[in-house]
Amino acid sequence: MMLDPVMRNRDQANHQFVHIIKNGNPASVNSRKIWKETEKRLQEKEIQYAVYSTEYAGHAKEIAKEILNKYRTRTVLLIVGGDGMIHEVINGAASYSHAVIACIAAGSGNDYARGVQKIRNVSEITHLLNESEHHTDVIDIGEMQYKHQKMFFVNSLGLGFDASICKAVNGSKRKKHFQKWKLGKFIYLYYLFRQLFIFRPFPLQIEADGKKKTYNKVWFIVVANQPYFGGGLKIAPAASVHDGKLHVIVVSNIPSFLFLLMFATVFWGGHLKMSKYVEQFMCSRIHMATEEDVPIQADGEIVGYSEVDAKVVPEKLKVISK
Repeated sequence: MMLDPVMRNRDQANHQFVHIIKNGNPASVNSRKIWKETEKRLQEKEIQYAVYSTEYAGHAKEIAKEILNKYRTRTVLLIVGGDGMIHEVINGAASYSHAVIACIAAGSGNDYARGVQKIRNVSEITHLLNESEHHTDVIDIGEMQYKHQKMFFVNSLGLGFDASICKAVNGSKRKKHFQKWKLGKFIYLYYLFRQLFIFRPFPLQIEADGKKKTYNKVWFIVVANQPYFGGGLKIAPAASVHDGKLHVIVVSNIPSFLFLLMFATVFWGGHLKMSKYVEQFMCSRIHMATEEDVPIQADGEIVGYSEVDAKVVPEKLKVISK
């Protein structure tokens, strides 16, 4: 693949240059609208930039790697898209020490912008781009191993009910309608109710930092690197991209009606008080396995089924952050 970006403002005196990777899907109404606002703000700030549009699944990762192979000094990658695109770009960029990640939230969940970057406003993030060297943070990320494939995650890794919701959302024709009306996080609630009547809890074996444990009737296990998942659900309130740990939440042996009640409290972290059904702990490494055919999600993308290893990689990624 050869880079063929659309260049803007190349004659401006401003020294800042940004490589923009945006969703090229013509059906993404919300993404197109946000891109127009972003383009306007960039031109107002006289920020130099190149634009690369994705054409297929996995393309954002390829674009990120090619940019970072071509430009060997500090390189800012601005993603205009959702957590799925961020997941792709990070997997293309994490091994390059000169990469700096920023995001204009234009997806359904936008948990990266909410929990890591802490900025979702287009005007504010474009303002920080002009002073990016003063707003660069170095964060921990997760690394997962599924069969013989290694990849990174920045928000969370989950097995069970949450991944089933992600699978349903990503394959939904209704997704674009929720995004159009800026109701992206509500599509997760819509499919939460639907999956509640379909999903069946499963047995699970884990090994965390060398300690083994078996659970029965597990609804889900989430390995979190930051507090949010599922479009703003505060699943792991204490999780931090700076503590060198993964925060694990296991929900098991809970009746369906209480499970629904529990999810109503996740917005503010109240589910952690239901200690009979919700277990939380921290670790550096974890192995998760079940004999059932249970989906696994990483940053909201389905990445496998039933068995996975994960570990934290401290201070791995440079990002622009508030």
